[in-house]
Amino acid sequence: MTRTLVRAALLVLLTAVLLAGQAPSPAPADAALAEANRRILTEIAEHSEQLQNLEYLSDRIGPRLTGSENLKRANEWTAQRFRDYGLVNVHLESWTIAHSWKRGWARARVVEPAEHRLAAEAAGWSPNSAGALRGPLVYVKAEKKEELEPYRGKLRGALVITTEPEPRQPIEERPLLPRPPQPERDFAARRRFSQEREDFFVQEGVVGLLRDSDKGFGLFNMSSVGRDYSPAKLPTAFLTPESYDLLWRLRKNDQPMTVELEIGGGEFSAGPVEVYNTVAEIPGSEKRDEVVILGAHLDSWDLGTGATDNGTGTSVLLEAARVLRQLDLKPRRTLRFVLFSGEEQGLNGSRAYVEAHKEEMAKVSAVLVHDSGTGRVETIALQGNSQVYDIVSRLVRPLRQMLNMEELSLRTISGSDHTSFNRVGVPGFFCQQERATYNQTHHSQADTFDKVIREDLLNGAQVLAVFAYNVAQLDDLLPRKPAPPPPQP
Repeated sequence: MTRTLVRAALLVLLTAVLLAGQAPSPAPADAALAEANRRILTEIAEHSEQLQNLEYLSDRIGPRLTGSENLKRANEWTAQRFRDYGLVNVHLESWTIAHSWKRGWARARVVEPAEHRLAAEAAGWSPNSAGALRGPLVYVKAEKKEELEPYRGKLRGALVITTEPEPRQPIEERPLLPRPPQPERDFAARRRFSQEREDFFVQEGVVGLLRDSDKGFGLFNMSSVGRDYSPAKLPTAFLTPESYDLLWRLRKNDQPMTVELEIGGGEFSAGPVEVYNTVAEIPGSEKRDEVVILGAHLDSWDLGTGATDNGTGTSVLLEAARVLRQLDLKPRRTLRFVLFSGEEQGLNGSRAYVEAHKEEMAKVSAVLVHDSGTGRVETIALQGNSQVYDIVSRLVRPLRQMLNMEELSLRTISGSDHTSFNRVGVPGFFCQQERATYNQTHHSQADTFDKVIREDLLNGAQVLAVFAYNVAQLDDLLPRKPAPPPPQP
């Protein structure tokens, strides 16, 4: 090699060394954020208290129907746990329901063409029957008000079913992933038609309703039939899939059938009842009036113990609060933790919360809700808010790297408390989770502590804690969705 080439090579090497020395190092703020994220993930992985909290909530307190004494006990217990963890402004925020309801008993059977006992439970807020209701079984197929007209004059004294059985698959054969995107359901329209149909049935002299649980293996699938926590107009019972399928087979070829339903022992409160959301905070160090909210619902149905719907979300929220306070990370914005009630009857607790805090909504940067059981968080559903995609993608990069979380989703998922915030323009997001056994067990007598997967609970708390802290550290609030165009005249 000539001397000139040697000099050239040395110059290139020296330049490379100098440039390497001048390469930008991570900004102090970025490095501090990364270190905070590492500490959060490690603390939850090594010292989580989720299982203890969830076992106490599920087994020592039990089912938490909105308006029940058990739910009030759960409100008070979760408030104390927040205080134990050092949070401030811990309090219960009240709202009111028309009536509480306590379950009694239900009996149902086929009388003709052959006698069969049916497995039945009263639907939520169903009235008791005036003795045993016996009548013909009639299938009413209608999805719109006008489709009820052909049944006018044909339903007096009948017990009615309104749905065909879904195809039944054994649990082990039900595909969990991938899940095809589902269109957003118009819950308001469905609720309106349900009320119109109930009014039609009352006018036509229907005596009772029987509903399909659509699960399997003798499980019920509970929901409410009362309007805004008032007694329904007709006695209504859920049947196990096995019993409902029997009715469907017996009515083949429109053969006459006689069935019997009796519901008793149910109790309604004499008047309105106060219920509560549990609220706690970690105050912001710089932008205290701006808020990041983590949410889950504390109420449950009453056949099981509400372990995965939504004791899991409650335990995830408590753990996120514990670690963020214990590590003393001093978020720039206030972190608020809200355990809503009344979710199972129509997101009522979160709607009451939004109404009570409507003047603060412009200062809420984001809401993230955990409410799909014990499965790990696959990703965060951004509810179609494409404006936040790049920002939130950067914020959750540690979760993708360390927890193998998938890319963010723009999917819209309704049916939980984030929806109440989206309705007023607040960026409300939802944890999209692996289903585990959620579809089979939620709202049923099998929703119990033994279904819980510990590692997935840790994952949920890690996702919520990192998300909330990183959003709290942003310079600005997350952008809202563009306002919808004004309606055309």
